[in-house]
Amino acid sequence: MLIGAIDFKNILISIADTIDPNVSYLTDLDAEIGDGDHGINMQKGFTKIRDTLLSSSIKDIGELLIVSGNVLLNEIGGAMGPLYGGGLVYAGKKLKGKVEIDKFDIYTIFSSMLESMNSIAPAKIGDKTLVDTLEPFVNEYKSLVDNNNLLSIFEKSMIKAKQGMESTKDIISRVGRSSSLRERSIGHLDVGAVSCYLILEAFYKYLLKIKNQ
Repeated sequence: MLIGAIDFKNILISIADTIDPNVSYLTDLDAEIGDGDHGINMQKGFTKIRDTLLSSSIKDIGELLIVSGNVLLNEIGGAMGPLYGGGLVYAGKKLKGKVEIDKFDIYTIFSSMLESMNSIAPAKIGDKTLVDTLEPFVNEYKSLVDNNNLLSIFEKSMIKAKQGMESTKDIISRVGRSSSLRERSIGHLDVGAVSCYLILEAFYKYLLKIKNQ
């Protein structure tokens, strides 16, 4: 299964369409143990991506990632701008020149984002961050990529991502603003882990849409 530039652009746009109805949910989650601005900042950034890409004729998938990443770097406050934005830019540089991508390139996108995030704000599974969602996804994807088709890989990797996201409810925050709460952070999902899952979910749903076209 190959993903062309137009479909990939629409995947990025679909992420914005997924963030929109979840703004209040993300804001409420963040208000429990954070600043309460995560939902608004994510919506602001991805709305700008959507507006930028809708008026763009870029056919280079790497460039689509770089442009989207730079939007987030300029539009999202707090840690999420550098984490998501920097990750997209880093992944885009690795895919520069590609007009279509396969399952291995998609692994490159998400593994590069994880690598970039850890270079900016190192975190590991169990620290109650978006890494609890993304790293299990990347690890599962890597274990399946050689011998499975893209949809099967993504579906099974999403299961690991969801388990990781849900695990953040029962662990102490060790990174970021919420880490000062220590045991009081238990019982709350990490908002970054949730928004990361929503991004992966939007990506997967669009892959299903492509298959069914």
